[in-house]
Amino acid sequence: MYKGGFAGKAMYTYRYSYRPAVWERLLTRVGFASAEARVLDAPEAGHIGTLIVRAEAPSAG
Repeated sequence: MYKGGFAGKAMYTYRYSYRPAVWERLLTRVGFASAEARVLDAPEAGHIGTLIVRAEAPSAG
């Protein structure tokens, strides 16, 4: 999936390659109250960043 593990330049892959907005939509569609996703850039330009996603469960009330 990634060249040399998680190091190296980003390479496109179909599996699990969702944009942050798609992750947010998927999570809210399955019942999370809210979701926020973003990519933290890699320290080196053109290398693979880190996807960070935060979602909140609906209130029990």
